[in-house]
Amino acid sequence: MTGIDPDSWQVTVLPLPKRFSRGTALGFCGGHVVGRAETARAKSLACWWPGGKPELLTLEGHEYLCAGRAGGDVIPGHWIDPKSGGLRAVVWRLQGGRLVGASLHDSQYENSWATAASGDAAVGIGDLPRKPDQRGLKVGLLWRAGERAKVAGASDVTLEATDGTRVAGSLNARATLWPSTTSAPIDLAPARMPMSEVEALDGELQIGIAWKGMCARAALWRGTAASFTDLTPKGFESGRCHAGAGGFQVGFVRATDTTRNGSAAVDNRAALWQGAADRWLDLNVLLPAKKYNASVAWAIEIRGEAMRICGQATRYEVSDPGTPRELHFEPVAHPVLWTARLGG
Repeated sequence: MTGIDPDSWQVTVLPLPKRFSRGTALGFCGGHVVGRAETARAKSLACWWPGGKPELLTLEGHEYLCAGRAGGDVIPGHWIDPKSGGLRAVVWRLQGGRLVGASLHDSQYENSWATAASGDAAVGIGDLPRKPDQRGLKVGLLWRAGERAKVAGASDVTLEATDGTRVAGSLNARATLWPSTTSAPIDLAPARMPMSEVEALDGELQIGIAWKGMCARAALWRGTAASFTDLTPKGFESGRCHAGAGGFQVGFVRATDTTRNGSAAVDNRAALWQGAADRWLDLNVLLPAKKYNASVAWAIEIRGEAMRICGQATRYEVSDPGTPRELHFEPVAHPVLWTARLGG
């Protein structure tokens, strides 16, 4: 891997708000880490770390707030209706050094939620009401400076990424790129892979996941289905790629995708790629080994000469190993930030 000073890596485990014991970092807003904090009773709330200190996000009149993958000066998310359990899209924008939140939900949707942001735009998903004897469809939504645009299709549309103009995600569970919300979709689904989705855009690169059988594989495209590259390194059964910047991609790999009883394994290792399966760095080895043995990288940003990657550091344990009852669980999960200098 080139372009990174290998001696400059630093790892910071971010503090949690009082009475919160778990958390994860999902993105960046104005250079500050954004994610979620969770109580011992599994109550999960939106949180950010201005200056490295934790603060819960607020929105007048609402208590149950969740954040998505932040980017630029925007935090996407949703609030949860305590009566119906419905999701209602929300966005926070950094203005004059403070966050200003606004509800985005439109009553034409049963549920809506904002998933990701870049620059001044956010994307998300809306559930259309069900018609008699039919299931409701999902549509993709883009919010930008008071404007809302919709991307609909004959089947479910999910939007997971934007650069302010282009949007990406999936159409009928197939990785898809739209040059604009009014453009025809570009199908990126690799041949012989039943499901795929785009989770991030980085210039002319599309970053995401494609399923090989039942296993997810870290995926990279360059505008066409034929350009698909499997980033999952040799020796790992599965991988996921969640974000990219400056030609780098982040996510995680997993040696064994499921346990013997069919449940998900959690021996994840946060990964940094540079466009190929054999050009990657295991970020997990940078963590304090006595406390953490697994990790996930959710987001990356490059600010000047600094690379910043955020995610989650965990300790996983195994019960009944090597038997049909084998189960993985995570008693420890904390938000984490990896930083390095570009160069070298």
